[in-house]
Amino acid sequence: MPPKSLIDLSHPLTPQSTIYPGDPPFAMHSVCNIPTDGYTVHAVSLGTHTGTHVDAPFHFFAHGQKLHELSLSRFVGRALVVDVRHLARVRGCIQWGDVRESLDRTRGTIASLGPRSEGKIDIVLFWTGWDGWWSERKYFDHPYFGRDVAEELVEIGVRLVGVDTLSPDETVLEKEDAFVMHEVLLGRGCLICENLTNLGELVGGDSKGGEEVWVSLVPLSLHGADGAPVRAYGWAEKIR
Repeated sequence: MPPKSLIDLSHPLTPQSTIYPGDPPFAMHSVCNIPTDGYTVHAVSLGTHTGTHVDAPFHFFAHGQKLHELSLSRFVGRALVVDVRHLARVRGCIQWGDVRESLDRTRGTIASLGPRSEGKIDIVLFWTGWDGWWSERKYFDHPYFGRDVAEELVEIGVRLVGVDTLSPDETVLEKEDAFVMHEVLLGRGCLICENLTNLGELVGGDSKGGEEVWVSLVPLSLHGADGAPVRAYGWAEKIR
């Protein structure tokens, strides 16, 4: 049976979409139209990290796995949404101690996280609320996460981390350790999903007794790619 209600977790792609500094902008233009050609076709141009997207290990590691080398099952599964909105400040760093306290207030808690082989949840989504600034300058000033967050999550057995911000790292290119979350997570084979939205609607399902959150974060099938856009969505399902 399909889910009764799907929650869209992806930002729509438009010319106003926020793009990481230096990445190719999104563009779409008509190449065929119904009055002239009898049908409509558009040309699309974008980067592999445009909009809501997934990062594969190859994004930061020359010998890391590329998208086509990852099983589809890695992108679909039960997820724990962690509400860190109270910690979300302009360019504020969220540390593991902060996350641990937030997890303690989340149904399921830290004990529910771990390898799927042990019947646990291996997808963590951080709800900062910063998606409300999408397409605005302030979106670049998002909160970010400390190295210890990445280290603890991979040690627990988390295999995909999602954020509703431009990056789990601070967007400051000149900083020496600007990509510690990417380096630790991707270096240990943990995938990243960025620019998620509407995570709060998933929490609504998570708070209902007898239900758990599921998500699909399947990217475009780009052979040899370091990442790709995602039409992400989630739903609530009764616990079996």
